[in-house]
Formats: sequence, C-alpha cells, structure tokens
Amino acid sequence: MPSSPAFRSLLALGAFVSLAASGCSADRATFVASPQSVGERASADRSPNAQRETASEHWNLVTRGVTGRHASSPLAIVRGFALVSAAQYTAALEADRRGWHGMHPAVSGAVAGAASTVLAALYPMEQPAIDAQLQADEAYFESAPHGRGGQYSDGLAIGRRVAGEVLARASTDGSNAVWTGTVPIGPGLWVSPPPPAGPLSPLWGQVRPWFISSGDQFRPAPPPAFGSPEFTSALAEVRHFSDTRTPEQLQVAQQWADVSSGGPMGVFSGIGLALSDAHHFDELRTAKMLATMQMAIMDASIGCWDAKFHYWYIRPFQADPAITTPVGRPPFPSYPSAHSCLSAAAAGVLMGYFPEASNDIRAQVAEAAVARIYAGLHYRFDTDAGRDLGYGVAALALQKMRDGEGVAVAAH
Repeated sequence: MPSSPAFRSLLALGAFVSLAASGCSADRATFVASPQSVGERASADRSPNAQRETASEHWNLVTRGVTGRHASSPLAIVRGFALVSAAQYTAALEADRRGWHGMHPAVSGAVAGAASTVLAALYPMEQPAIDAQLQADEAYFESAPHGRGGQYSDGLAIGRRVAGEVLARASTDGSNAVWTGTVPIGPGLWVSPPPPAGPLSPLWGQVRPWFISSGDQFRPAPPPAFGSPEFTSALAEVRHFSDTRTPEQLQVAQQWADVSSGGPMGVFSGIGLALSDAHHFDELRTAKMLATMQMAIMDASIGCWDAKFHYWYIRPFQADPAITTPVGRPPFPSYPSAHSCLSAAAAGVLMGYFPEASNDIRAQVAEAAVARIYAGLHYRFDTDAGRDLGYGVAALALQKMRDGEGVAVAAH
C-alpha cells in the first residue's frame, strides 16, 4: 500500500470518481452535468491554480458508469475504454491542429462528440442518458460569452466523424470471433466450466491490437511444471492465505475484483486523472494520456489472453480443492494474471507521464497482484509474469506515441 499521504488523497479522488460513476445506475439522468459542468469548470478560473475538468476526464467518468452497468465481461470493459479514449484523442488532436488549442471549446466539443458517439454505438440502451449529457454540455458552450457559439459544434462534428472511423476499425478487430475448439484435458491443465458457459473468449489473443505486432509479442516463458518444487511452493502460499485470510486481506481482494467501477481500468484512470489535474494538463494532453493508457491496457489484455490459452494452466483452487475463492472463479486459465497484465500496463504508462509518482503507482500494481493471491485465484508466478507483460506493453505504447505511430489510431 502507498505510504504517501498525498498519494492516498489521489487514490481517494479516484475512488470517489469511480463511486460516482457506479452510483449513476439508479438514475441515468444523473449523468447530466451539474452546475460545475465540464465547460464551467474549464472556464471559470484561468489561473494556474484553477481546478479544471477536461472533457476527456468528464467523458471518462461517463464511460465508467456505462461499462460498469452493462459490460458483459472484463474484456468488453477493456475494449470500450480503449475505443472511447482512442476516438477522444484522435478528435482532440485534429481540432488542436486546426488552431483550437488547449481548453478551447472546439477541442472539448471534439472529445465529447467522439466519446458520445462511440459509447452510444457500443451501448445503444444508454442513448437517452448519453444524449442528455451531450445536450447539457453543448448548451453551455453555445450560450457562453466571448464568441464561443458555434465553435463547440464545429468540434462535435469532428468528434463524430472520427468516432465513425474508430468504430469502422472496431468492426473488423476480431473481438466477436467464435471459438469452435475444444478444451484440452490432462494433469496441470485448467478445467473449464461445463457448457454452455465454457472458457471466456479463447480467441481474444488474436484480436487486432493498437501497439503490439501480435498477441504473442510479449508471451511469457512457460510456467513451472505441474508438480515441480516451484509449483508446489507457490500453491502452498495460496493455500496458506486461503486458510488464514484476514478481514483486511478479504477487503483488498474484494476491492480489486469490483468491476462496477471499471476494475483496474477504473482505478488507474482515476489515479491518472487526479495526477493530470494536479499537473494542470490541458485537454489534448489529458486525452493523450488516457488514450495511451487505455490502448496499452487493451493490448495487454490481448497478450494476456494469448498466453492464457497457449498454456491452459490450472488454477490454484483446481489443484487444491481446499482453497476457497471468496470473489468468484474466472472462466479462463490461470497463467498469467489478467489483473497484473492490465494493472502494469496502466501503471507503466502513468509512470512515464508522472515519474515522480512511480513508487506509489508501482505499489498499486503490487496490491492488485497480491489481491488475486488472497482471493485464491492466482499463484505468485502468475502475477509476476503478468506484471512483466504489462510493463513491456506500456513501454512500447509510450515509445510509439512519442514517435507519432499511435496518432492516426483509426487507420492503425
């Protein structure tokens, strides 16, 4: 756990934002901007110390609420975040290149147009709430002083067009491929739930990535042989936590298992947004940070699933039925840990943007890892392999975004 009081306050902010997003489920109209809307907060105080909420931050919150309520799997959440953030950044970049810089209404409009269009396509049942939020944002800018009328609408048009390009790319990414294979059977292999459940998305490792060349680019070395001393020692550690699990350890396991606030994506985007606020990031830089992070998480999920269904490794509770699993049993193999893959990908990007916070961010990756050991779901070598995979993907994502290769995301 982080020891820095300042960083704990950032985590509290991230948790508050996640709670606000998940709390929207009772009444979808609560998406609609309060008097402290994205536009008003951005323009009320232009001093360096002003607290400004970018449209990217605003629509990230909406995305967390929508995916937390409707996503059918963690992979759907990952893909949704990546598509929204990729569209946001591409649209903001185009608006910025046209001379509408920083916190300009047209750049905010481009972000809002892109995010709302992608979200509505992915979750059409949310269209009324998304429209209400969009209208509330647009009403502010269209009626604002200083000649802003019309400029926000110009940005909206850019965002909607870019969103169409990103959605066209998504339609051919292979995420809906149907698996027709069979689950291998044998000692040390994962045991699938009985039909009709079966394994979750065995072909996800072949989905079209954003940065990596293929799903196996960062494939980890094979896990320890089933029954080997290394395996036996790792299994004993999981069994020990299962037998002696404290209330505090259970709470950690439950917190990291909660998908209603976006899972690891929600946690790390909350941290990233808190840090970007503290550093006074403008619209374009916020959108770029989010896109780099969420696209890297998507690629880490692809690499993780490639490895999971290459090795088909047995879960600890299947190797030792006495191990308890208080947060459920995922319908996919053990090695490597998805939580570690995704958390390290997110953290690696954030450490690239905010190196001064590296120790505290890295501590969250460690907590995400141990949470899955506490939960009886992973061996420590699962989490180590996932961490290394995620950091590798993050480094590549940062490099490609620096080199400009991640800019034209719709055509990538």
